Amino acid sequence: MSKITSCRRFACAALVSCSVVMANAWVPALARAEVPSVRKLAMVDMQRVLNETVAGKRARKELESSFQAKQDKVNKKKTKLEADTAKAQKLTGEQLAAAQEQLQKDYMELQSMYMTLQQELAQQESRLLEKMYTNSQTLVVSLAKELGLDLVLIRDQSTVIYSQEGMDITVELVKRYNKAHP
Repeated sequence: MSKITSCRRFACAALVSCSVVMANAWVPALARAEVPSVRKLAMVDMQRVLNETVAGKRARKELESSFQAKQDKVNKKKTKLEADTAKAQKLTGEQLAAAQEQLQKDYMELQSMYMTLQQELAQQESRLLEKMYTNSQTLVVSLAKELGLDLVLIRDQSTVIYSQEGMDITVELVKRYNKAHP
């Protein structure tokens, strides 16, 4: 066996040994990683914040009036389409074919209008919710520091099944939200 082959085997063995030593040193360090203990926690019901704050009520009214205005436009277009459909039933021949073609275009336009309405409302609602959530988050941070809380969770039916009385800080958050964002 040549000296080069022998050196390669030695180097390979040394590399493997070094890797095993490093891996053994690293794995226990991961196993020893500690999660900080949570001493005090609270919950916030964001749905109540949306429903009970002045800003939330105002946002809901804005959404409802925006929806109603857009829905009125859709209803007006739908009523016209229904009236045109009734008129078209009295036609024959080329007039009927032309009327049916126009009705098809109007129907597609109505569908498009309805889809746009839904998208606009969803975007508007998303912007309002995001703003309220951001404002709430800032207030919760200061409230948590004041109360010495380690963790604040959002309470809803799918995330928190049970909690002791007194762990919910929603009422205080609503008061502070109304004061900070009238």
